[in-house]
Amino acid sequence: MQFHDGADFSKIRFEPIDAIALIAFELWENPHFCWREIAVWKSREPLSLDIAIWFEEQLCGLCFANPNKSRQRIRIVRLEGQPGALHPLKKRISVLAMMAIDEFAQIIGSKWIEVQEPLQEAMPVYTKLGFKFDLEGRLVLAVESKVS
Repeated sequence: MQFHDGADFSKIRFEPIDAIALIAFELWENPHFCWREIAVWKSREPLSLDIAIWFEEQLCGLCFANPNKSRQRIRIVRLEGQPGALHPLKKRISVLAMMAIDEFAQIIGSKWIEVQEPLQEAMPVYTKLGFKFDLEGRLVLAVESKVS
């Protein structure tokens, strides 16, 4: 399968955020987040979801999400595409991450995906993905339910 611009889906990999991903992250110019803390977070949150999104050997995005205690909501704690330089998955990281988060949310029985402390500059992206503020002021999206 290919993107409209010819990028090949088969070259996309979803991997855990590991030492290799963190080394690749260090090469990013002006990232918004520090991702080195992920190892500690992963050890504290056994049900967390950490994703390094690769295109061939290029790290294009990172995501960390974890469910609340009841598992009713899974929170996107951090989500970031490689800033600056163009990469093959530019402007696609949020959609790719949401595919994985939604699938994970279904597996653990979550009803909602919530963005924890959304950045103002990311609001147009979340809005385009269908997120809305609930009555409690949380930026949320219902988990898609699949019919068996």
